[in-house]
Amino acid sequence: MDSLTQIVLGAAVGEAVLGRKVGNRAMLWGGICGTLPDLDVLSNAVSDPMSALAYHRAFTHSLPFALLAAPLVGLALHRFYGGREGPVKGKMVWPALLVVFYLLLTGGSYLMPIEVYKIPKITLAITVAFACFFLVIGGLRWLRGFPSKIENAGWRGWSLLAFGAIVTHPLLDCFTAYGTQLLQPLAKTRVAWNTISVADPIYTIPFLVLLVWARTRVQGSVWRARLNKAGLILSSVYLALTVANYFNVESVMKSTLAQDEIVAEKLVVAPSILNNILWSGTAKAANKDLYYFSQYSLFDEERRFEPFTEIPGNHHLLAPYAEDRDVRIIRWFTKEYYGVLPGRKEGGLQVNDLRYGLLDTEKPEARSSYIFSWEVDTTVRPVRVRQENAGPSEDVDMGGLFARLWERIKGV
Repeated sequence: MDSLTQIVLGAAVGEAVLGRKVGNRAMLWGGICGTLPDLDVLSNAVSDPMSALAYHRAFTHSLPFALLAAPLVGLALHRFYGGREGPVKGKMVWPALLVVFYLLLTGGSYLMPIEVYKIPKITLAITVAFACFFLVIGGLRWLRGFPSKIENAGWRGWSLLAFGAIVTHPLLDCFTAYGTQLLQPLAKTRVAWNTISVADPIYTIPFLVLLVWARTRVQGSVWRARLNKAGLILSSVYLALTVANYFNVESVMKSTLAQDEIVAEKLVVAPSILNNILWSGTAKAANKDLYYFSQYSLFDEERRFEPFTEIPGNHHLLAPYAEDRDVRIIRWFTKEYYGVLPGRKEGGLQVNDLRYGLLDTEKPEARSSYIFSWEVDTTVRPVRVRQENAGPSEDVDMGGLFARLWERIKGV
């Protein structure tokens, strides 16, 4: 999900684990550890677009990474506040921890089943960025003056905080349509349960309010713990409701296809952006290079998706390049829910991710109708791919788009 949500979740987990022991530092480092997996976005700056696509929500969002990184982060935090536990002694602890963290990231990344270029540069960027958190916070502590006595937690306590904050990040991402590679490097399967949007204010805002409220209470007080626990419980209950919504909407999609006598090879449903009421559904026709897209609001009078928009797959246009590395990554990422259109340039193709539906259901042939798309340059071999759209294009009327979204949410 979005970075703010992950910081809030990490901070709440940190408070639940060590809040009574170390006070506000638990929220601080819980929030930092909660956003640590998303430092993989730095791959965009040092590698090619397809490597960045494959690397995002990959090894840093996996269970193996959470298990292996947590003790390193926990030891660093313990030493940062003056502790002496751990296998590494003396002044060499910091360079040793950085080297081991870098090697962990690099080794795990090389074991990924998907080919990613410039892994050493990506993992170095992540390592340096994470080290900067310690430098900045250490600098602020120096400016304010070090307290004569500061409550610290043991290595195991800090490690538990780090693990809780890191592991809940990919687990929450699993509920989104984007998903995450939870088992990397053991498997390249993308876990996406499609129950919640990548940004949902109904999940985030109450959680954030309760966390900030808890922050104003006295360290270790009953009310601080209650408010933090209330945020965790409320957000979890809402997440459970999104799961119930998913199964309800999936059944509506299946029954609509059956009523319209459409034989689907597979289908995917997911909530639209910023809400859990309006859902999109895409079905791949059996034995046809054709997809059906529609939407359903929980406020609709009838329990059915309608009308269906037909979207030609045009897979034959991409077939000659299907095994080129960049195209293989697109096919894997989209789970074969993709359509192909002529590109903007001669010799180019636009590949559209159909899982996220259409911005304009009346123009499935328009390149600007798709949220996620890539431009494939077929004039070179192997073909090269670059990100075309990662959201509405510039010629889309955003005001009109959100107005139509709101009207559709209210039901028909």
